[in-house]
Amino acid sequence: MYLQKGGSVMIICIGREFGSGGHEIGRILAKKLGLELYDRDLIDKAAEKIVAMPKEVLEKADEKKHNPWLHQVWYDVPNQELNGMTANDTLHQAYSSIIRELAGKENCVFVGRCADYILEQAELDHISLFIAAPFEWRVQRKMEQLSIDEKAATSMVRKKDKDRKAYYDYYTGRSWGRPHNYDLCINSSRLGIEVTAEKLAEMVLQLEKGTSSVDFGL
Repeated sequence: MYLQKGGSVMIICIGREFGSGGHEIGRILAKKLGLELYDRDLIDKAAEKIVAMPKEVLEKADEKKHNPWLHQVWYDVPNQELNGMTANDTLHQAYSSIIRELAGKENCVFVGRCADYILEQAELDHISLFIAAPFEWRVQRKMEQLSIDEKAATSMVRKKDKDRKAYYDYYTGRSWGRPHNYDLCINSSRLGIEVTAEKLAEMVLQLEKGTSSVDFGL
């Protein structure tokens, strides 16, 4: 498998199917490359911007599309742009601002939150990855990680995938997981989480050096 891309890039955006190991791969990548990792901690940064909205509401809205049931009107918020917006829309707006700010000042890894699209629209160079794996493999991982039965794990994986797809599709107008929306899509079950992350780190370092292709040995 080869990736063709030119230029030096050290901002990495990771989209992922639930249970595919996207967060773990992002963590390993960040450690190996000496980069900051931003995933669920982006909620904390958003909470600092949206002071009138309880963090519990933001957590419920995280990576979920526009939902009128979470609708709030913020009459006392100084930033009048937030008035009448749903929690989901307000949070996504905050994510967009935060992701652009962080990418503009440091090399880092973003997991989820439509970061690839946000940076593309901001014309900030980045590498976009999508981590996938067979459904059954992801269910088995969650059964082992969370000590839950197959029925519960199956339901969880389906719901999380559905939420992530609806969120990405709604806020980008594109199709979540569709290969041509990313620089590279990879099946993490083929090599395993650790080796997949190591190969991706090697790829990024080669790209930084201006190498035009990377051999994944698959």
